[in-house]
Amino acid sequence: MQQVENLTVGQLRAFLADLENQAEVTDDTKVFLDTGWDSIQEIAPDALSIEEAKTFQIEDPLNHDIFEGYSLLEKAEKMKAAGPAEKVLIIRNLY
Repeated sequence: MQQVENLTVGQLRAFLADLENQAEVTDDTKVFLDTGWDSIQEIAPDALSIEEAKTFQIEDPLNHDIFEGYSLLEKAEKMKAAGPAEKVLIIRNLY
């Protein structure tokens, strides 16, 4: 099974602490999401939340590799998610 490494809140805190030493990064510095397309995506000021998620597995229909992903609780049943729910930091990008 293939699994992608997740950024943790601890790693995020360490990164944000390092920003304190960079004078060119101010409170007005914008935050974007790079999805791999030609443009970067804006993140709305109200985009952050703490929610609960569960893991699910999905099979690639072409090569039959199994991948693990996460689903918010409200979509967990649809995704056949299993295991205990865990708290996660969500960055919403809904457009």
